[in-house]
Amino acid sequence: MTVEYVEVRDPGVLWKIMDVMKDAWGMSDYTEAVPPHMMWAVARNGGFLMAAVEDGEPVGFVMGFTGRDEEHGLYHYSHMVGVKRSHRGHGIALRLKLEQREWALRNGFSLIVWTYDPHQGLNARFNFGKLGVVDREFHPNYYGEMRDSINRGLPSDRFRVEWWITSPRVRERISGRDRAPSFDEVKDVALSVVETKDRGGWRAVRSVRLTTENDLVLLEFPGDINVVRDNDFEEALRWKMELRRAFTYYLRKGYIVVEHVPLVEETRRNFYLLWRTSLKPVLEGDYPWR
Repeated sequence: MTVEYVEVRDPGVLWKIMDVMKDAWGMSDYTEAVPPHMMWAVARNGGFLMAAVEDGEPVGFVMGFTGRDEEHGLYHYSHMVGVKRSHRGHGIALRLKLEQREWALRNGFSLIVWTYDPHQGLNARFNFGKLGVVDREFHPNYYGEMRDSINRGLPSDRFRVEWWITSPRVRERISGRDRAPSFDEVKDVALSVVETKDRGGWRAVRSVRLTTENDLVLLEFPGDINVVRDNDFEEALRWKMELRRAFTYYLRKGYIVVEHVPLVEETRRNFYLLWRTSLKPVLEGDYPWR
């Protein structure tokens, strides 16, 4: 597979990028896709739009633009990154994000921000494990109703993650010199606060403990929320409501989501590792579990 990564300069490509969106998110039509005129406005006015191209056809893309808030000032906001389902597993999304990082550095940014569904384990592994993001914000039903096949019927709860692209944490993580901890490395130093029950191929949530007695907390979330939803929609909704309580509580108490920790047993289990600390030691890579 030979894939080129090119900044979009031809508006004729934009409809094909919409096709990538439609495929990547399982959209029934183009209602949820970013229209070509908006993508072109971003690309022509200081934003970033790059396509991963194979044999002249886009198979992936990333798009971002400048954001601003009171805490951070100006930052780069990464609105979407998507890869056709037929081309997943080949490192295309990672390469797109690394290209976006290089573009942001050249343009004077030290921070890239985006939202994602914290219940999606593969996205958690990608964002925390491969890129080294951190999270300090949780937003219930951030986008309101969404109608693509991934989000349809469930509230669009989101993390708003921070990718501090000049930090030692990020440099070490993307270079491969640093890695996320294993479950065995943190199970004895972090307090597990979610009780679950095996339902045969997936797990149901039984209770969530809200406590500040430990600076490190392991917060379990579904091994695959899509499998839970397909087997028991009400249980998938319960997972979201219980985790909504947990994310809201712990982030308000000063915890930072710092890692995704997988555990592969008969079924896959996922955990977030939360650390009650300031941002500086996280970005410096001074981790208490080492």
